[in-house]
Formats: sequence, C-alpha cells, structure tokens
Amino acid sequence: YGGKYQKFTTHFSIFIISYVQLIGTMMVKEKINNLPEKPGVYMMKNKNVEVIYIGKARNLKKRVSSYFTKASRDGKTENLINSIDDIEVFITDNEIEAFLLESNLIKKYRPKYNIVLKDNERYPYIKITNERFPRIMKTRIREDDGSIYFGPYPNVKYINHTIKTITDLFPIRRCSRASSSAPIKNPCLNYYIGKCICPLLTPEKESEYKRLVNQAVLFLKGRKADVLKEIETEMGKEAKNLQFEKAIQLRERYMAIKNILEEQKVFSSSAENEDIIGIADEGNLCVITLIMKRSGKIIGKKSYTFEIEIGPEEILEQFLTNYYLTSDDIPDKIILPMDIQEKELLEISISEKSGKQVLLEIPERGQKKRLVDMAIKNAQNSLREHLFRYNPEKAAIELKKTLNLDREPKIIEGFDVATILGSFSVASMVNFINGIPNKKSYRKFRIKYVEGQNDVEMLKEAVARRYQRLKNEKGKMPDLVLVDGGKAQLNAAIEVMEKLDLENIPVVALAKSREQIYTRNREEPIQLPFNNDALRLLMAVRNEAHRFANTYHISLRDKNLLLSRISEVKGIGKETAKKFLSALKDINGPITAEELEKIDGIGRKKAQIIMDTLLKK
Repeated sequence: YGGKYQKFTTHFSIFIISYVQLIGTMMVKEKINNLPEKPGVYMMKNKNVEVIYIGKARNLKKRVSSYFTKASRDGKTENLINSIDDIEVFITDNEIEAFLLESNLIKKYRPKYNIVLKDNERYPYIKITNERFPRIMKTRIREDDGSIYFGPYPNVKYINHTIKTITDLFPIRRCSRASSSAPIKNPCLNYYIGKCICPLLTPEKESEYKRLVNQAVLFLKGRKADVLKEIETEMGKEAKNLQFEKAIQLRERYMAIKNILEEQKVFSSSAENEDIIGIADEGNLCVITLIMKRSGKIIGKKSYTFEIEIGPEEILEQFLTNYYLTSDDIPDKIILPMDIQEKELLEISISEKSGKQVLLEIPERGQKKRLVDMAIKNAQNSLREHLFRYNPEKAAIELKKTLNLDREPKIIEGFDVATILGSFSVASMVNFINGIPNKKSYRKFRIKYVEGQNDVEMLKEAVARRYQRLKNEKGKMPDLVLVDGGKAQLNAAIEVMEKLDLENIPVVALAKSREQIYTRNREEPIQLPFNNDALRLLMAVRNEAHRFANTYHISLRDKNLLLSRISEVKGIGKETAKKFLSALKDINGPITAEELEKIDGIGRKKAQIIMDTLLKK
C-alpha cells in the first residue's frame, strides 16, 4: 500500500492547499463586495501579512474590483492577484488626500509590486536653500532639508542659463556665506553689479528679499503671470508712496519678464513647457524615458528602470504619481504614450500640487505623437542596453554548450565592414578577453584589394590579413571568431580559415535582423532567448565591431572631404593641406590661426587662409 498511500497523501495535500487558496480568494472577494464607493488608499497583503502593493482610487470598490476582472488582467497582474490574501483600505476625504497618503505609505512599506523611483544617472537640480536668506544654487544631491528643488535636469547648460536668468530678474544671492543676524561688512561682487540686494549687508530688507525669493520660485514653477500680477501690485504701492525709484526698478523687472514671455511666443507656436513620456518593457524589466521640453526647446532626457512584475500601464501610473507629486518642476502638459485608469484624478492632483492647470494628453497624430514615438524609441534603446548586460562566466559556459565547443571561449574576436557604395571601405576587428573588450588589441583595416560594393569579399580580406599576420608572428589565436552577417559571411570566413590551416578555430556569424547564430555544422540558425548570457555576449562583440568600423569609415570620409575643400583654396596646395591634416591630431582644444602657424610649411598667411575657409565651410 506504500505507493498508493503516498500518491493519496500527495493528492490530498494538493486538495487542501487548493481549498485554502479558494477560501482565501472567497474571503478577499467578500471584502471587496463590502468596500465603500469613496476615495482612499488600498493595501494588498500576502499570507505572511506583508504589504505587497499599495494603490489609490477615486472609488475604492470599483478600482479594487477591476483587478479581479479577467478581461483587464495580464500575466504580470495575475502574479499579483495570486499573492493577495487580504486587503486593507484607508478612506480619505478627497482624491488629493488619497494621492498624498499613497505616496507616504509606499515610502514606509516599500511593497514588492510598487516602483521605487531612481534615476539611471545622478542629474543636477536647481536648489532654493532653506535659510533665513535663501540662495539659489546647482546641486546633484537632493536632501530632506526643507529646501525647494527643481529638476533633476539632464542638461547642465540649461541649469546654468536658468540660474543666470533668475539672478538677472530677481537679485537674490548665490554666495555661500552663512545667514546670520549680524550684518556683514564686505558684500560680494554681485552686490556692486546689481545682481543681489545683499540681505546680509542690510538685514532690515528681509521682507523685501523674501518677496523676491517667492517670486523667483513662482517663476521657476512656470507661474509667470502670477509674478507679473505681484510686481504690478508692488509698483502701484511704491508709486502711491512716492517711491518712484523703486517703482522704476519694479517696472524694469516687469518688462524684462514680459519680454521673456514674448520671446517664447515668437520662438514657438507652442512655447509651453512639456514632458514627453515613453515606455518599453521586456519580461520583468521596464524603462520609462522622460523628454523635457522647456519654452519650445528640448533640453534633454532622463531614463528610469524598474524590475517589477506589474504591467506597463500600472508602472506608468505609479511613475507619474511618484515623480510629479514630489517635484517642484511641473510642466504645463505631460504627453503620455498610453491611457491610464486614474488619468483625470492624476490630472487634478498634479494641478493642485503645481498651483496651475496641468493637462495629461495622449496624442494620436501630429508633432506630439512624433515626440512620444521618439521617447518610446529612447526607452527601447535604454531597455536594450540593460538587456545586453551579461555575466561573462555564465556566457562562456553557455557558448561552450550551445556551440558544442571543446572549451569555454576565453578570447573572442569579432569582424565587421563599413563602406558607402564601395568608397572609403574599411573593416574592423575587436578583441574580447573573458567577456571584456581588450581595446589595445583592436585592429582596423583599409580595404585594399576589393573594388565596388562587395561586403563578403571585404570581410574575407580582413580575416585573411588578420590571421596571416598573427600566424607569421606566432601570436595568440582566438578561441572563437565572430562575423557580422548570415550564412554567406560565415562561409566566407570559414573558407579563409581553412586556407590558412586554421579550421580548428570555431567561426560563427550573427545576423542582425533576428539575432540568429549561424554555425558550420548546422543548416538552420540557432535562436537563443533575448536574455541569454551567451547571446548577449555575442551581440556585444558584434555591436562593438560595428561601432569601431563605422567610426573609422566616418573619420576617413570626413578627412577626405576636408582635404579636398582646403586643397581647392587658392594659395593652398595638396601638400600643405596634407600637412595640416596630419598635424590636427597634435592640437588640443579649438583650432586657431596661431596653432596653425606652428605647422611646418604653413606660416601666418596660409594659416589665416585655412581658418577663413574652415569658418566659411
């Protein structure tokens, strides 16, 4: 009876587990049926009473019920639903309170299925310090110190320009002197040139200074119309009190801000500040890219990466909540790649936070749709960069197994070619040791023996030249050779290796279109999953060979173009032009006539002619 008893107990255990899960699901559904139709926050817990997900809703019953509707589920949401053992709710007076409470609870519990907002890079902020006499500064560290932060901004030039604009309009301090009750004796240069009223010198101006700081903050928040109203009111008061000098200063500030607004209107028919969002996901990895557009200009982009088992719509909604409800730099419009369930509620909450109307838009056509597509492409590119990360040791083991090699490939060499209609044709060879680029062993080849557009023959020439020389010099041979392409490129490389009596070195080809691996002994290509370490390593080698070949090709093409342009100038022959080009690599920094004079055979007159030509071209 032993086997039958064991089988019976196994089936009985499965039945008990399934029954317990069923009872748990029934209890959760019963609780959902009794939820109020009011705004609030819901906390989902697992059987260990751990908070695994926190969300907010305008209607708690409707929102929580939607998770258990099969039509709205995807595979990732299914994992969340199967983990829920209990649901707890907090009822709030309104939707805004729900948003703020959700943000605070996520920070406290850090649930498994909620995103944690982290920049892929540490971008700088504009900071208005929390001091008696606040100052404006640039910083890369955001502290919980009561200061006001704008950003982060990916474009440092934009930050520097903005800080300069602020101090030009509102003479607030930038110096690092500590605020104190006792006045200082020696103000900094900004005081003397009218860029700061220096409250440290005259503490009695504290109320005036704080008014300036408040106006600067409103300006940075995009509430320029509110600033103009405030200044207009101040002008009236000063004129009434016969303080005409102050009234004139205020009028100058008023007109300067108005001129900025007019310039923005002239520059762009849509000079509003906008953030454009793109999203891409693969498996449990998701990337959100945010493109920042200010006064009609794109000033940069930021990317955020999340590794989490929820769908892209849910991730996007969480991102928008976390990012904009904790930011002081909120644009007029946020352009989205897809609809989200709580779009209207989020729009109200962000508008409330920023003190102005903020619109969330989902464009279907036109310029904004093109910008969203660009943001999505950037998100996809960032996602691919993350997916290309591989474990070198695991990759070598996987390659040995997948390609049926005698040993794990320690040295891999990759080839690619670059040409434009058979002109400036080059090839590259990159060398990876233990999965790491070994740049000192990279080689580039100017194609000598192939005419016209024939990539396969160019590849054969590069492979032959590389391994003939390595063989002659008795150099270290690779454990694996990779060529960019398909069956034709593979056969060409194998043919060369056989002629050199190097057929014992494995050769593979990697096709770009579907990332398929072609090998000597298989008719059909090998298709590995995208997250496989072996495939990621081969892709890294192939992409590096492609980059190296293209860089060399472009440099040759540009050098030839420059040579022909300078050679055409009266008084400058081909020999002088060649001297100029060969000396370029020794000039650090910008090219000047003085630098060119030092080149043998050029002199002052020819140097000036070359500079004039470069400037015109």
